[in-house]
Amino acid sequence: MKKIISILAALLAVYGVAAQNPTSYFIEGNTLRSQLNPAFAPLRGYVNIPGLGGLDIGTGGNLAIDKILYPRNGKLVTLLDSSVSTAKALSGLKADNLLGLDTRVNIIGFGAFTRNHKNFWSFDLNARVSTDATLPYSLFEFLKRGTSCDISDIGITADSYLEAGFNYSFPLLNDKLYIGVRAKFLVGAARARMYFDKFNVSHNEDRWLIEAAGGLDITAAGLDIKTKLNDAGEEIYKMDDISLKPTSPAGYGFAVDLGATYDILPNLQASLAVNDLGFISWSKGKNATGFSSKELSFTGVTVTEDGTESPNFDIDVLEFYKGEARSVSRMLRASVNAGLEYKVWRRKIGLGLLYTARVWEYKTLHNITGSVNFHPIHWFTVTGSYSVIDNRGGAVGLALNLNPSWLNFYIATDVVTVKHTPQFIPIKQSVMNVTLGIGVPLGRRSHRGPAYFCCRNRR
Repeated sequence: MKKIISILAALLAVYGVAAQNPTSYFIEGNTLRSQLNPAFAPLRGYVNIPGLGGLDIGTGGNLAIDKILYPRNGKLVTLLDSSVSTAKALSGLKADNLLGLDTRVNIIGFGAFTRNHKNFWSFDLNARVSTDATLPYSLFEFLKRGTSCDISDIGITADSYLEAGFNYSFPLLNDKLYIGVRAKFLVGAARARMYFDKFNVSHNEDRWLIEAAGGLDITAAGLDIKTKLNDAGEEIYKMDDISLKPTSPAGYGFAVDLGATYDILPNLQASLAVNDLGFISWSKGKNATGFSSKELSFTGVTVTEDGTESPNFDIDVLEFYKGEARSVSRMLRASVNAGLEYKVWRRKIGLGLLYTARVWEYKTLHNITGSVNFHPIHWFTVTGSYSVIDNRGGAVGLALNLNPSWLNFYIATDVVTVKHTPQFIPIKQSVMNVTLGIGVPLGRRSHRGPAYFCCRNRR
């Protein structure tokens, strides 16, 4: 278990929930805006560069990254490393510690305006990976301090899938209201869930006792599990008995994104979007299910540098009884974006306020982002933002969008201005977002809204 948690913490901290960078929301002209709200549209039609048209990576949770990773001798180690004292490792933890990763890579993307230059359609093929985990304080306390603990609600989930989405947006009410809808067909590649509802640990004078109950649930094509029979004739396997090489779809699903924008005043626009409302139904024929319910005992202790006694055993030896394969339908991690933007100085500057809610497997997280968007000419936008994350801490974001006649390039991140390690891992904040896109503009500029009329009249 210690090995699994160390790997999980390192991967989540290094590779980055929810791949929706809030700094990108108010950037005029970038093609990613319609992913955040399907009612938005870029300034022109576009064709994305395959693989580089939209790269979105984000981490999230309720822990600052420097509470997970620590620099030691020029390297990064997790809080479970023996070089990190027990007091330091436990000082920054919460009762329930949440970690998450969400990645979106645009493989194919293109879109165009219809003849009226107001209605907009687009098609995107994206590869997506989502992972989140909940790890209670009592688990780390046991692993670092070696005390008896009642540990419950350990959970780790991961999903990877392809989404093919067709988006269409159009005006109503004399162009004051825009409605956008994206329909998405989903192809599941792999999913996994490991959980322990109970993981109680106690000790007496000469031994440690563990009482555990949990399970493992994996669905993927090319899944290979080696099992063996125990003394009771039951099939069992361990984590290192599992290998998978996805060779074909393991599930199918459908989802929609719904969005709207409304011009309250000529320079004041409200927007609302609900994304990823849908599910994937995972195949029974490509599923492996296991259950663990047993009591284990171990002897021996190890004394660490700070004098803490820790149990000297590897609880990865927990075995799973092979269960009956089953089909599973899982909802996607939905999100809500609600924005308000006011334009000043002949619409060259926009003041934006964005509320975001992201539904994880174990909790819903809430962010509020304020931004200043400078749009001096129709093909250039620069944005600065500050996000308050779930009423704790914050993050500073910067974004740039270039959209001349031959290029559409945008980049946004919240790790440029923060203190970071030599490995460029940000510290003192619990989120990390990086967004990048490169495409080729096509067709005439849109007639969509006063900002675009303004741009056309100046040309």
